[in-house]
Amino acid sequence: MEGNFLQSTLKSGLFDIGDSDERLKWLQQSVIALVKLLKKDNSLLPNYSLVALDPNISDKEPVLIEVEEIVTKYWTALRGKYPDMPRNIHRGVILNALMQLGSEDPVAARIIYLTSSNFFPYAKLGKEKDIIHTLLTELGEISETHAVEEWSLIEEEPKLRIGALKISDLKVNDISIDKEKIKAAISSGIQAQSTSGHSIRHGLHEPSFQAEYINKTSEGLSKAFNSAFTDLNTSLKPTSIEEPINKFFTSFKKALDENLKASFASILAVERRSKLLWWKETLYSPSLKKSYREVSKPILPILMGSDLNDQVAKITPISVDYLLRDTLLILIEKKGEKMKFADFLNSLPKDSTKSEITNRLPEINESDGRITVTDFIILFLNDKAKLKDFTERTGIKQDDEVIIEDLAVAIFHDLLTKRLSSK
Repeated sequence: MEGNFLQSTLKSGLFDIGDSDERLKWLQQSVIALVKLLKKDNSLLPNYSLVALDPNISDKEPVLIEVEEIVTKYWTALRGKYPDMPRNIHRGVILNALMQLGSEDPVAARIIYLTSSNFFPYAKLGKEKDIIHTLLTELGEISETHAVEEWSLIEEEPKLRIGALKISDLKVNDISIDKEKIKAAISSGIQAQSTSGHSIRHGLHEPSFQAEYINKTSEGLSKAFNSAFTDLNTSLKPTSIEEPINKFFTSFKKALDENLKASFASILAVERRSKLLWWKETLYSPSLKKSYREVSKPILPILMGSDLNDQVAKITPISVDYLLRDTLLILIEKKGEKMKFADFLNSLPKDSTKSEITNRLPEINESDGRITVTDFIILFLNDKAKLKDFTERTGIKQDDEVIIEDLAVAIFHDLLTKRLSSK
């Protein structure tokens, strides 16, 4: 576990357990138990991240209740010391679990970072602000390093590195032709002549003797050579040749696969970049089949965040955020323009493209507790949430202002997070 981060959490004054080593141990056990729970289901990470960043989270928040069940398994007298919901203790446990998960898994780091960085500007943080900033910085660096690797180009020429084919254990026994068998073969031929009644000198000129002599001699010689080759075959084991050849070609295939994979990744990275540049150049919405110039300003951040999400890999570097910002600025032509969340949401039902945009967004399961701004927008567009519910569900005030480019990036982040955390 990230012990230093836990110590920083305690020093921040987020909660106070005194000098009790026993309570510290209980909290450490709680963090470990929560990590095990969150590892099983990445879809839980966005909700837990949002709760951890909100000092004003409701006592009835389901995530807090779930964490309390974990903490009280170890700190059984917790409510004896804290009659009210000890939300800061539970938030501290969540923050430490998130830090540990993100440090171990770059995908988890990315989910936590994207969700938390969206809410961070609106969080009314106090003593815990520095440790949350540390969490976002460290997990952001982990996720960015991972994304850059996914999008990197190979600059060096691929080389196929394989070892030489070596057959070192091949052994052949000494092979020799049995001289006695040769002698016996020749002797057999001679005996064939003697039975014919001719001397060897005269018999060699007789066709019948020649045929008999050749048959007898060749038969014996054949047996002698066959016996020698049988000994040779017996001394050669198939595995002594098959194993080194199979090992060589296994190594060759592995090296070839690595080179092809690296080359393909580089080609894919080039294609991704080219595709995004073309998207920015054309200002064309592939989902609505029309120019973004034909879309109203309030709809643009939703549509462009959704379209970009559909075109990129779910692991993306932060530079893609800036591409989205710059593309949007081509259309609105006023950097840093702000609007209140209430005004933004109220403008959506009046838009002529509302139904088209609604159909483009993913379906979400309705549930209690904290949700992202994008989830609220989806519920709002589907008439499943009212403006009055905005602050309670998201932790952001209706009168809080948001820059249009930031909203587009936040929606893009939330949609990426859904893909990253899906089972």
